[in-house]
Amino acid sequence: MQNLASKPTPRLTPQLTPMMRQYLEIKDTCKDAILFFRMGDFYEMFFEDAETASKLLGLTLTTRDKSDPDAPPMCGIPYHAANKYIAQLIREGYKVAVCDQVEDPKTAKGIVKREITRIITPGIAFDEELLDAKANNFAASVVMGIAGQKKHGFAYLDATTGDFRVAEFNDIAKLLDEIKRINPKELILPEGIANDSDVCASVGANRVSRINYRIDYDRAVSKLAGHFQVASMDGFGCSSMKEGLIASSMLLHYVKDTQKAGLEHIKRLSPYNPDQFMTIDAITKKNLELTENMQDGSKKWTLLGLMDKTRTAMGARRLRYWMDYPLMDVVEINKRLDAVSELFADRLTRQDVQGMLVKVYDLERLAGRMTLPIAAPRDMTALQTSLEQVPLLKEKLSGCNTSLLKGIYLGLDSLEQVPLLKEKLSGCNTSLLKGIYLGLDNVEEVVGLIKTVIADNPPNTLKDGGVIRNGCNKELDNLREIRSSSRAYIARLETEEKARTGINSLKVRFNNVFGYYIEITKANLSQVPSNYVRKQTLANAERFITAELKELETKILNAEERAVSLEYELFHKLRTDIGNYIDRIQMTANLIAGLDVLTSLAQTADEFNYTRPFVNTDDVINITGGRHPVIEASLSERFVPNDICLDQKENQILVITGPNMAGKSTYLRQTALITFMAQVGSFVPADEASIGIVDRIFTRVGASDDITKGNSTFMVEMTETANILNNATSKSLIRLDEIGRGTSTYDGLSIAWAVAEYIHDMPCIRAKTLFATHYHELTELS
Repeated sequence: MQNLASKPTPRLTPQLTPMMRQYLEIKDTCKDAILFFRMGDFYEMFFEDAETASKLLGLTLTTRDKSDPDAPPMCGIPYHAANKYIAQLIREGYKVAVCDQVEDPKTAKGIVKREITRIITPGIAFDEELLDAKANNFAASVVMGIAGQKKHGFAYLDATTGDFRVAEFNDIAKLLDEIKRINPKELILPEGIANDSDVCASVGANRVSRINYRIDYDRAVSKLAGHFQVASMDGFGCSSMKEGLIASSMLLHYVKDTQKAGLEHIKRLSPYNPDQFMTIDAITKKNLELTENMQDGSKKWTLLGLMDKTRTAMGARRLRYWMDYPLMDVVEINKRLDAVSELFADRLTRQDVQGMLVKVYDLERLAGRMTLPIAAPRDMTALQTSLEQVPLLKEKLSGCNTSLLKGIYLGLDSLEQVPLLKEKLSGCNTSLLKGIYLGLDNVEEVVGLIKTVIADNPPNTLKDGGVIRNGCNKELDNLREIRSSSRAYIARLETEEKARTGINSLKVRFNNVFGYYIEITKANLSQVPSNYVRKQTLANAERFITAELKELETKILNAEERAVSLEYELFHKLRTDIGNYIDRIQMTANLIAGLDVLTSLAQTADEFNYTRPFVNTDDVINITGGRHPVIEASLSERFVPNDICLDQKENQILVITGPNMAGKSTYLRQTALITFMAQVGSFVPADEASIGIVDRIFTRVGASDDITKGNSTFMVEMTETANILNNATSKSLIRLDEIGRGTSTYDGLSIAWAVAEYIHDMPCIRAKTLFATHYHELTELS
């Protein structure tokens, strides 16, 4: 985070006004954040906060007393536009503390009471303007173990969805890989730890938040168990993860402290083992352009951009998660492939499902907002609309079963891998789609509650009323009747007074200063009744009030105020009632997100003529007619397919050489991408593909330097190569695109030769390797 705490805070002095004393007392509790201080219709910033914000937000810097040279600098923004400005500050790496008026200024005795209602940080934000709908907003925490004695604890959380996970690492390098894999927006570390510089560097110093939080294992378990309302953490399967639970407790404490809320939508803590997934380090992810291209960092012309045919925001996030964590379990991979096969073959069902998914809002984040005061009326209608799609989805999925897979099994005749594939499918007795069908819950109680309470097409805020449905509450209906009938009351009163006084020009009017009043021209003042009380004299008229008029005014204005207040009460009661069903909503959201990804993968396969890979535990990658998925999609002409076979015998290392623009890099990349796609659970761009499980994909590509860290082109090349040689196994896939080009010809050739021999000869490695080079001398290695 950008460090504001180091700046001096002005001292409290007797010369300060009560308001400025209040400001400084509150600012002292959030020194590391820019304080948005609510004053009427504006959020004001003072002192260093004002100076910082004015530069970043393009605001005019001013003072409350321009005649005083020592007056504190200040700037402000309209409160209703706050989210736009907060988003700009968050993108710059700042925290924002929102301080609101927590009592009515009209009834306040002295200075209005103010409190910080939430602290918004890059990793902890709930407003849509601050979030990328198609990407998780993770905050993470790390507790460093003592070298050789303790494991390193790691936890991460998307507060908007409640996705909360914990892991432990013996190896600092694996911890760093995991941090880079999830790429948290914010990393929370305890203060005063000296051995975490590598951890800070993994995300960048501007994304690190330090907190004064010291806690032992027993207290961490107590805090977590208290939040989840369980006796122990045994039921979550992570009670033995001491450092991991301390990291989890620290993260949950931080989120609760910033949001000033209980966060009831965070229902579980899920332990995981990163070794169960294929490892894709940051260098490989970048070089293969899996989620960001190397030109502008966008999703365009990336594998994610190609494969993302999802119809919901939560489906898009789930696809990205699957791509961050490719599977290594053959059974689980084939469950995904079975489901994609069904949806691929039944185009009509797939299209119908996609049409329904378009009408489903972001249930994951809606569930989170329901537990917070920021929930808006239209969140309710979005939740209702989404849940109403669930019965339709269930009906469409009700026919999904194993019969289609059996049909595939019985009809397979054309592939070389038929015997193996038939063996794999013959025992298929489950369906991922059937599981989704059985698990989908439309939570009809919530749909009924919202239909009963919320009006059709409500406004997006509660401040002006009109949110609660007519007939929901008798008192509210009566208040609305008084409010809507006020014009008729006033018109009737005016008519009666004209008749009683004989003054035809008499008018009953209203303004914000006097309220309701009777206006009579000076020509008719002699006819004014004795019960009229003079309130104001104008040039041509005078204004009066009566006891009856003030009683009617009180009734009307009280009805308006009470109606709005009652709508608040009814809305927040509804929000509390819905909170009882959050776990069921989250379960359905989880299933719909998975269904969306499966239909997306099937749609991609259909559009680009992909085929189902045969995924197995053999150490063989055998691809016939393989294509590079992204390049093929961008070409106007036909992509020329290629074959490849990599194994642990004669084809362990393939040396590819040839002139520039011959397609060496494309050949290497497409092999890595096809292998990656298969383990995600996707069909692949090939005529046939047999993929032996890979534990890690490594890449070393081209020439680049990192001069800011003192690393030349050659040093970067050697560091990346050393990482491969130190971490590759016989289950890995290595893609080397030029080795030794950062130094002289013969030194580079010697390095390339030595690396190839080392990978081939060392029993601990012997990884399947593609080695592209301009050193044609390396062909002598055969």
